[in-house]
Amino acid sequence: MTYSGIYDNIKYEPERVRGEKVKHFNRKIKGALLILVVCLIAFIGFSKAGILFSVNGGDVITVSTTKKTFDPNNYVASSAVVEELSTQESVTTTTQQATTKKANTLPAFNWSGDVLTKSKGVVYGPSGKETYYNLNMTNVINTMRRLGYSEEEYPYWIRDDGVKMLGDYVMIAANFEIRPRGTIIESSLGYAIVCDTGGFAENNSTQIDIAVSW
Repeated sequence: MTYSGIYDNIKYEPERVRGEKVKHFNRKIKGALLILVVCLIAFIGFSKAGILFSVNGGDVITVSTTKKTFDPNNYVASSAVVEELSTQESVTTTTQQATTKKANTLPAFNWSGDVLTKSKGVVYGPSGKETYYNLNMTNVINTMRRLGYSEEEYPYWIRDDGVKMLGDYVMIAANFEIRPRGTIIESSLGYAIVCDTGGFAENNSTQIDIAVSW
């Protein structure tokens, strides 16, 4: 029944009775409005504060609910994705740290084939075709330092036979697509570490270019 209908039904009653009914109806209206306002305030505060979830009985997660629509399932799924990404990031970091440490588990080097020299120029070693080059290695070394190959563990030095070294490894250039920086491979001159690349890699993806002082 509408508000006007109520008044139509009671307008012919005595003044005292009609007044009491009107007051009673007005109190109901005010009560309903008050409840609506309280609920609205509570909802706004609830939305700004966020909602607490517990994923699989684990830690409590606070989730913002400032979007127009809220689906608890979506927010829980999102928190799981964040957790998965965090795990992947930690694994990636561990892998990178492992690659910048000296590999003490390499087998003893044993190569009985041709060894690269200045006079030979080209040989075919244990990992493929080998050539040599003699350039300033400052930029190459700086790049390796930024990747985590420290001066303490991987000092730059030149061997007695003129081979340029990074720590215990012969410095070589290779095709980054199949042998990224930091890759350890065998060469005719010993275990080598990929530090550089060159145009030769486009023509022969397995060729390596050994850094020397010749």
